[in-house]
Amino acid sequence: MTHSRTRHYILLPLMALLMHSFALLSQSPTPGTNSKSNKRRVLRVDGQAAPFKAWLEQDVVWIITPEEKAAFKSLQNDEERDQFVEAFWWRRDPTPDTYENEFKVEHYRRIVYANDHFAAQGPGWKSDRGRIYIVYGPPDHVTTFSAQDARPPAQDGQDYNGLPSETWSYRYLEGVGTDVVIDFVDICSCGDFRMRMPDELRDALLFIPEVGVNEKNVKTINPKPYLMEGVGPVLKFRDLEARLDSKPTVRALPLEVKTEVTKATDVTSIVHITISLQDGEMTPRETEASPATTVNVLGRVRTLTGHVAELFEDTVTVDASSPSEIRIQKTIALLNAHYRLEIAAETAQTKKATTWLGTFRLNTFRLNTFRLNTFSLNP
Repeated sequence: MTHSRTRHYILLPLMALLMHSFALLSQSPTPGTNSKSNKRRVLRVDGQAAPFKAWLEQDVVWIITPEEKAAFKSLQNDEERDQFVEAFWWRRDPTPDTYENEFKVEHYRRIVYANDHFAAQGPGWKSDRGRIYIVYGPPDHVTTFSAQDARPPAQDGQDYNGLPSETWSYRYLEGVGTDVVIDFVDICSCGDFRMRMPDELRDALLFIPEVGVNEKNVKTINPKPYLMEGVGPVLKFRDLEARLDSKPTVRALPLEVKTEVTKATDVTSIVHITISLQDGEMTPRETEASPATTVNVLGRVRTLTGHVAELFEDTVTVDASSPSEIRIQKTIALLNAHYRLEIAAETAQTKKATTWLGTFRLNTFRLNTFRLNTFSLNP
């Protein structure tokens, strides 16, 4: 009897502990955080392994510094790696007080361009031309030589007549100099153009300067400064965030959303989002007091588990004499996974509002793709 009662006393706290653990696991992450480092904890998505290796070897292989790579490899868990990736882009963001990172978007745009124009024996981002384009952008001038064209000797002193080649010219490259000329030669006549230049120019072109963190000893580097947890902008449109967090869907304004998706690497795609609002009463009548209307827009991209992957905000002012259509375009880079797109819009003067919800998926196949999705909402 005593033995049975003792077992009963042990089971009760154990059951309570299990129920508490299940409750914690079932809790959804709180959406709409203000911190960039917290709002994008999404590298582990759709039940897949976190794609840190592919991110390191594909997405940022040409722009990550040796110090950053050493710090990344010394990290002990995926939470720290998530913080590192967030801080990596934040340090390069020219407008860190906003949610939009122009550097990151431009970086992935260049990867897509390289894949479209420089692919040969492999994806375009891996090629020599792709690497230079991704790091330095489009050249100021390109001279193309076919196998039949006569061309002057390349900068390495070799005569490449009879081989397809290109010469890229840059008026100025920071850290390299002025009037920079780069020769690319298709040695195999298979579309795989390789850089041909003096070693000193190659060393200058391929050098990656440190960004934001000063660490000199790569072997004994301290990874903590590279995490920079807790930084980020403050959300302006709290009222629109509250609308997205509430369950009822507001449909006071017609809304149309289009997404164009292009794969960049094996783990990342860029998404172009076009938001169109149309309503005859959206723009107030022209008066001295109110000649125009202002529309605030908040967009939120979340994984199916609730983590916020991206946020974007915008304010558009429409003149009363112009057509009452508002079109807002945003470009974001996302890991290939399932997502939920949430949009809230509100006119500042009339307080007419709309919330819109939709889902989309970025596929994980390897070839470049293009998909156009159109979603409409009419009250």
